[in-house]
Order: sequence, then structure tokens, then C-alpha cells
Amino acid sequence: MIAIFSFWLIVQLFAMAALPLAWRLFCALPERGYVLAKPLGLLLVSYVFWMGVSVGLLRNSAGGILFAWLLVAVFSIWLGREGLRRAEGDGSVPLVRWLQANWRLVLTTELLFAVALGLWAFVRSYDPAIASTEKPMEFAFLNGILRSERFPPLDPWLSGYAISYYYFGYVMMALLTQLSGAPSGVAFVVSSAMWFALTVTTAYGVAYDLIEGRGTEVARHRGTEAPGHRGLAAWLPRCLIPLLGPLFVAVLGNLEGLFELLHARGIGSEGFYRWLDVKNLAQAPVSNTWYPGDDWWWWRASRIIHDKTLAGASQEVIDEFPFFSFLLGDMHPHVLALPFVLLAIGLALNLLFSFGFRVPGSGFGVRGGNPQSMDHASRITHHVSRITHHVSRIYRLQLLILDVWHSLVNGFPSGRVGLLLYALCLGGLMFLNTWDILPYLFLTMLTYGLARAWQRGGVDSRVLGEAIGAGALLAVLGFVLYLPFFLSFSSQAGGVWPNLYNPTRLVQFFLMFGPFLVAALFLLGLATARLGAKQVLRDGLRWLPWTVLLPALLLLLVVFLARVTPQGQALVGRLLSLPAVQADVGGAAVQEILRQIGLRRLTTPGTYLLLAALLAWVLGLLAPLGRPAEEKGTALLSPSLAFVLLMLLVAFLLTFGVEFAFLKDTFGTRMNTVFKFYYQAWILMALASAYAVSVLGRSRSAARPVGLALVTLLVLVGMVYPLLATYSKSNRFAGPRTLDGFAYVQQYAPDEAAAIAWLRAAEPTGAAVVLEAPGGSFHAEQSRVSAATGLPTLLGWGGHELQWRGSYEEPGRREQVIEKIYQSAPASELPALLQAWNIKYVFVGPVEYAKYRLTPQMLTRFDRTMDKVFEQGNVRIYRRR
Repeated sequence: MIAIFSFWLIVQLFAMAALPLAWRLFCALPERGYVLAKPLGLLLVSYVFWMGVSVGLLRNSAGGILFAWLLVAVFSIWLGREGLRRAEGDGSVPLVRWLQANWRLVLTTELLFAVALGLWAFVRSYDPAIASTEKPMEFAFLNGILRSERFPPLDPWLSGYAISYYYFGYVMMALLTQLSGAPSGVAFVVSSAMWFALTVTTAYGVAYDLIEGRGTEVARHRGTEAPGHRGLAAWLPRCLIPLLGPLFVAVLGNLEGLFELLHARGIGSEGFYRWLDVKNLAQAPVSNTWYPGDDWWWWRASRIIHDKTLAGASQEVIDEFPFFSFLLGDMHPHVLALPFVLLAIGLALNLLFSFGFRVPGSGFGVRGGNPQSMDHASRITHHVSRITHHVSRIYRLQLLILDVWHSLVNGFPSGRVGLLLYALCLGGLMFLNTWDILPYLFLTMLTYGLARAWQRGGVDSRVLGEAIGAGALLAVLGFVLYLPFFLSFSSQAGGVWPNLYNPTRLVQFFLMFGPFLVAALFLLGLATARLGAKQVLRDGLRWLPWTVLLPALLLLLVVFLARVTPQGQALVGRLLSLPAVQADVGGAAVQEILRQIGLRRLTTPGTYLLLAALLAWVLGLLAPLGRPAEEKGTALLSPSLAFVLLMLLVAFLLTFGVEFAFLKDTFGTRMNTVFKFYYQAWILMALASAYAVSVLGRSRSAARPVGLALVTLLVLVGMVYPLLATYSKSNRFAGPRTLDGFAYVQQYAPDEAAAIAWLRAAEPTGAAVVLEAPGGSFHAEQSRVSAATGLPTLLGWGGHELQWRGSYEEPGRREQVIEKIYQSAPASELPALLQAWNIKYVFVGPVEYAKYRLTPQMLTRFDRTMDKVFEQGNVRIYRRR
């Protein structure tokens, strides 16, 4: 309980430090940044602390963290000082007055945050062990960062090297660990609960902003509540409906859980489950109860999309969703980034809202985020036009660039300060989970372009240039702000490769996103009715050939080039010579491979055609927003709906893209691309669906009851998974409870636990190298000493080092050295080997005995040349003399 309270208090202090700045930055949002101040505060303090330690200005200690917090608080108060000044009339403070007027929102937010934190800590206390999947790796990162004197932090699994991975989230975990004083095993589990609470709360804030900003004047929220919303009865719906946001984002499961129940009960034929083709579901045991019989049944929900090679062999594809991630308990970068991708969505929405509302006769309009600066920009444009005929083209170009630059800088809320904060938050995504920058930078570009199009009366080359310029400027600034990370980061990415033969089956796509697809369809239908079906149909049909034909033509072009050009033929020949490729294609010739690819594409077009139609539909709805004012008509979309359409556009593009291409990595398949893109598509569709349900609930359309009934039914089906999976993964809420993720080692391997405790006491600081047997990936008992202490070892999980660094040259060299030290090196050579690799301790435990078949005679080499400093049971630690 103390650790939970400590984490809660620290995050609240960070939020308080950032609140004045958030209140200024998010001035256009209904909640004024109160909810978003939590992730913003954590990000800002972590950034200042990380940068200070990276350049040597701060120590990696609690004192350094407190200094970073104080610095953020001072700058926040200074930059947000307008909200803290007393008004001349009544002497009140604007920020305090807003908090008093919106106390119900504040109370709801804080209750939601506290309940989510406590509830998930309770769930995790029944299954806290850092003992499976990626958790040992993440535990190693946490302990390695806690032990590092400077950043980039040391890699506990490759001594002498820094971590080559996106580690910003682990810096945040380490920051909370140091301030709370909790042991790292406890901090790891409580961090899982904290990130769940941050995700739930931030999703609530974004949903609140979307729903409350729907077609209304945001200005009414800047001071006090609107008079019509003061009563509790009127406020309750405003409080409860945005809860759909966290429900859909963080709690809802996909539809696979229902079929687990049906299969366990014996309902449905074997042929049906083979047709459904959820990986391993058809082979699962039938318990004849309403509960699956195998312990890891809940895992299958993250493997719905089932790819196969042309030879028919299964290919691993990951389709996690947030609740699965929290249930699994891994603190992987895609989980650590969750509150901050939601913050990025809030930033994009704030950008749109900051341009204002209500152009006469439209129902949607724009006003510059900074009216004075926008007037100034207009004056510059006027002067440019006057002197066009009197100056050289170069000078005109210089003036145009200055004009565009001025528009870009002042187009962001709070001007230059806002631009810097936007770059800091979006750039943080590259450091948290690099994949995430792609959708959210694109969403920000689209939002900026939409707002500027409205300001200029339509889309022209200037608007397109500014939108691209805004994205480029944010990307460059973000890169510069996080430059120390990029200098030490090596990527395994190998370019974009075509996805030739793995189209997603429509039934599996619907199992993944069913509730959101139905909600989106009804929302698009309502928007179409508002704009006029003929207009939307006409605009959508203009886009449909592009969405249907363009990707197919690009695939055909790839095949054509591979068949016709000498370079393509040579590449195909090299690929077909690889044993792994031969296994995938079953040894077939090129002609047969092409025939099978065509057959798969022609017989599995459902997902591709559905997404192509949805993309065309969304683009058809957005088309009027880019036309000149005289062509717009009178019925236009509300600001929130326009933004939701942009979110759906990005989500559909993410899921559409993996039908035809993937980012090549060590695995050589689309596994990670589907994983990362589907994950963000889930978040975007979930928030859009929360908005869609709120619109349906207030609609007078005849489709309202049907839409609400279908969405409700699918949401209830989606809740089957979280309810039953939580019960199963938490050991049916039986057995002892603890928040210490390392306690299982003390229970099942007490000798190793005692040895690790000895090492922690003997080396409280520093980076002494401990030699232990290298581990295979996902084996918690291997490389456990380095993971639990943060002390670097020569080599930990070699497969992961390959993924992080893109090469196995160094790990492979070290494997031979480790084997030589444990097995074959004569006693006379051991001191030189240990010194050459800077090894201070040699650990001998059950893993080393088994891997190297150690005998008492082999251990005498260590007895003669080293000091035995620890021995308990079958565990020994030797120290170099």
C-alpha cells in the first residue's frame, strides 16, 4: 500500500507542477488540460532529468529528480502566469476559479485515477511474478538504469555497451522507483498499475474533450461552466458518457473471448473452428463447461490474425490490444507509450480547437490560435502581394518563406512555446516507442492542414506546404530535442517490403475490431445524412478507384519489376536460394509462387475491399472541408466530428497498409508491423467509437436504436474476454498476494535469491561485471542475476541483443568466451581472461551447472584462481583476485 500511495503522490506532484503550463497550452480544450497534466508532468520531469543526466549536469539520484521537478514547476508557473494572476475586478485567480467552477470534472478525474490505480494493483498482486515473456528483459532495463551513473544507461545483458533500444519509459519507471524508495521488484508491478491508471484517466480526458467540444463554442469552458450545466442531473451524463473512452481504449477486449467459451462448452463443429482459424483454438481442450480448460487460453486473443506461408506453415503475427497488454503485465515500450500517445491525440485536438469556431453560415470555422499573430501574418502576405512586381524572385521567395515560417510558428497554441512543447511531446514518442511517431505526427499534420484550409477558404498549395512544413518542423525539433538518444541508438529496420501473400481474412479482422467497425459505420452514416448522401457519394466515388486500385497496382508493379528487370531477377534468385524462403514457398518455382499469390489475393479480398471503401467514405466526408467557402454549402461537420474522421482515416490507413507492405526487421515477416499498427489503430478507433456512441445516443435518426443495440451487443461480447481472462490470469483470485514481482524467486529458488541479495549488498553502486550463462529469449531463469541486480554480464538474452542491434557478431564472439571460461580454460589462463573482459564475479548456479555440465573438478579452477565469496546450496559466487 505504501508503494501505491507513493507512486500516486509523485504523479500528482508532477501533475501539479505542470498544471499552470497545461492550462495555458490546452486553452482550447473543454477540460483545459487538467486531465492531460498528469502525463504531461511525468513527461516533462522525465525529460529534464534524462537530459540533465545525459549531459552530466544532474546525477542519477533522487536529488537530481527533485531538481528536475522544481525546474519544471518554475517554468510552468512562469509560462502559465496569466492563469495565476489575480483578476482586477474580484481579485480571483483564473485557474483557481476554473477549478472551482469545474469541481465535478476534477473530482471525477481524481476518483477515476485512484480507483484504476488501486484496482489494477489489486489484480496484479495475484500474479506479480517477473517470470515470463518480456518481463525479465524489462526488469533488467529498470535495474540497469537505476545503477547507471550517466545516460545512455548501461546494458545489463551486454557489458561495456549502452542500451540500444527506446528506453525513455524505463527512465520514467526508474524515476518513480527512486523517489518512492520501493524495491525494484515492487516498483515494476506498481508501475503496471500506474500506467493502467494513467491510460484510463488520459483516455477519459480526451473523450471528454471530444464529446464536450462537439459543435459547441469551446470558449464557454475557458472561464466557468455554461449556465445550463450547473445542476447535478445535467452534469451526470457529461461525467459518465466520456467513460466510454477508457472503457473502449483500456478495458474492452476483442471478440475472441466469446469463441473460447463456446469452444470450451463444445458448441460449434470442428470445421467451424478450423474456418475461424484462430491460432491453436481448434486444438484447445473441450472442458464441457463455460470456462476454457487450458491455463494460457487468454493468450490466443493476441494471435487472432493467422498468417501462413505458401507451404501452409503458421507464421507468428501479434495483434495485442491494451487490455491484453496490461493483463500480461509486460512493461514493454508499446505499453509505456500509451498515456503519451493519448496525450499526442489531445495535442492534435487542441490544435484544431485553438483555431476557433463558427465561420458565419458554416457551423465550423477557424480563428487563428493567436489572433494578433495571424493578423500580422495577413499583413505580411498583403505586403508581399504589393511588392511582387518590384523585387526579384529570390527576394519574393525569401519573404514567402518568412511568411510561412511565421504562420507555422504562430499557428500552434501559445506560439513558439507551444511549438516547442508539441515537438517535445511528439518527439518523446520516438524515444518511448519509435513506431508511434508515424501515426501521430501524420494526425497532427492533417489537423494543422484542416485548420489552415478553413482559415484560407480551401486547400491550395500554400495549405499543403504549411501542413507538410508543420510536420517536418515538428519532426526536426523532436529529433534535436532527443538527440542524445539517437546518437546511441541503432535500428534493426531493413526498409519497406511488400506483403505479397498474406492478406488478412475479414472474419479475423472483424474479431479484432468488430465493435469499433460497427460504431464507425453508424457514425459515417449519420455524418453522410447531415452532409447529403449525394454529395458524399459523389466525393467518395472519386476516391474509391485510388483506394481500391492503387495498392493492387503497386503490388503488380513489384511483381513485374521482379520478373522483367535484371536487378529484380537477381534479387528473386538470391531470395529463393535462402533456406528460410525455400521453406516458406515449399520449394515451388517462380511461376507456381505467382499463381499461389494471385489465388490467395483473389480468394481473400474482404479486409482490403472493406478498408478501401471505408477510406473512400471518410475522404468523401472530409472533401467539402477543403473546398472554397462558396462551394461548402450550409451543413458542415462539427469540429469534433471532423477530428474523429481524421482519427478514423489514420486508423484505417494503418490497418490498410499492412495488407500490402511491412517494415522489415529481424523476423522477416509482417509480425511486428501488424502488432504496432493495429495497436495504434485500436486506440484511435476506440476513441472514435466513444464519440460515435455519444452521437448515436443524442441522435433522432431512425438508425439510433439499431445502432445502439448492435454496438451494445458487440461491446458485451467484447467484455467476455477481460472478465474471464482477468479471473484466469489472477489465479482465480486465490492464493497469497504480493506486489513484489521478485518474490517468486525467493520462494522457488531461495539459494539464487540469497546470492542476488548478496550481490546487491556487495555492489550497491557501480557496474561490476558478473559472469553468468547467457540465456535464450523468454526464459526467466536464465540471465536472472544481471536482470535482478542491474550488474552487467557478458551476454544475456542473445536473441534480444540481435533484435536491438541488428547483428549477432559481438554476442556470438562472447558466447565462445563464456563457454571457454566455464568449461575449458586452464586455471593458468583464467585470470587473464577475466581481466580482459573486466569480469569481477563469476556466478555458478543451476543454469550454469546444466548448460556447461560443470563437475567438481571443473570448479576447482575457480577455487584456485578466485575467492569464493558466497556459497549456499548449489549456488556459488567467485570474485576475481
